[in-house]
Amino acid sequence: MRIAVIGTGHVGLVTGVALASLGHEVVGTDANPERVALLSGGTAPFREPGLDDLLHEGMQSGGLRFAASIAEAVEGAAVVMICVGRPPAGLGDTSLVAVESAVRDLARHAAQGVVVVVKSTVPPGTTARIEHVIRLERPDLDFAIVSSPEFLREGHAIEDTLEPDRLVAGSDSERGFAAIRELYAPLLVGGRRLIETDPRSAELSKLASNAFLALKISYANALARVAERSGADVTQVTRIVGADTRIGPAFLGAGLGYGGYCLPKDVVTLEQLAHRLGYEFGLLREATRVNDEALDSVARKVEEALWNLEGKRVALFGLAFKAGTDDVRGAPALGLARRLLSEGADVVGWDPMAGQAAKQEVPELQLAREAWEAAAGAHCVVICAEWPEIVELDLSKLRSLMAYPVVVDGRNFLDPRQVRDAGLTYVSVGRGQETESG
Repeated sequence: MRIAVIGTGHVGLVTGVALASLGHEVVGTDANPERVALLSGGTAPFREPGLDDLLHEGMQSGGLRFAASIAEAVEGAAVVMICVGRPPAGLGDTSLVAVESAVRDLARHAAQGVVVVVKSTVPPGTTARIEHVIRLERPDLDFAIVSSPEFLREGHAIEDTLEPDRLVAGSDSERGFAAIRELYAPLLVGGRRLIETDPRSAELSKLASNAFLALKISYANALARVAERSGADVTQVTRIVGADTRIGPAFLGAGLGYGGYCLPKDVVTLEQLAHRLGYEFGLLREATRVNDEALDSVARKVEEALWNLEGKRVALFGLAFKAGTDDVRGAPALGLARRLLSEGADVVGWDPMAGQAAKQEVPELQLAREAWEAAAGAHCVVICAEWPEIVELDLSKLRSLMAYPVVVDGRNFLDPRQVRDAGLTYVSVGRGQETESG
């Protein structure tokens, strides 16, 4: 199939290269001409495992290219995928201006019989609005429309696209369903499901999924507060709870809380949607409060360990919102950096991928090229993301470089016994005895 992908962020670019790898002819475009130029030269604008390889393979085979305009991208396309972003718009809402702009443009240039697939995360009813806009712009256009939200994890986006646990299609058109079946035919094997439903249910499912993941994380962090007061180990508690097949172990890690671009925004979007519909979704509001509390708790642990922060050097290991990506949007590490800086600390950060992006967000942050440089002379090291490189560090060497031997494990990522045996003071999140020295 010939496919046009409008928007080349994490969703659009990953979707485009994955579909090209399945044998489709894909043309991507973006409102940012610099991004289009970068991609046309074979360079991805962000880091994602496996992305560079698929990008190069697609472009070399001729199955993937990039266009400077929507008009060029959608010419002759059987399917047009809307993957544009929806930035915050105040009062908990998100802006759909970019979505509407893309829709108006594609409507003017799309071929007869086109199937429009909405992959952007949007509130229920948006697909109907998009259909209305297309009919206003192009009354003569024969088209079908489908809501097909993505469920990708940054750092695993290629894997999640090519090996999905489910695919969703929401439409009122059999032609729309047929297009999705053809589009993803190679993936609908091995027990993977295509769930066909109505557009509004498909739209709500993405917000509901992300909000539930946020609830699990906040539940683990609330448990951590109880564990700290009762002497229990939250990592053992969540291991036992997660062994229940009805619950599962994923997203039960206590620590700095959730971050990134999607979860915080989608939680608020769903809460505000419910409010406008006359239902107060207090559970989601509490999840956000607990998430804020999780960051505050780790900040207090640093303060308690160092007493006064003025003039103290604090090293943050991991600046991206999670390991495996260079995305710092909503990264808890940067929220922690801002707080520590405001209290007079000298904050230095190290991350295998996200250093420069973090520096752009927090200019006062000092950057280190490697972990040892960040740790040299530090009064405290804070583990902020679960990079495997951190586990591999020589803890005795770390101890020898630091001014004070204090490690605050904001992800419960390290082995407490190994840290203590290296002569370091170990501060955890919800692991019973708060401060343990070697």
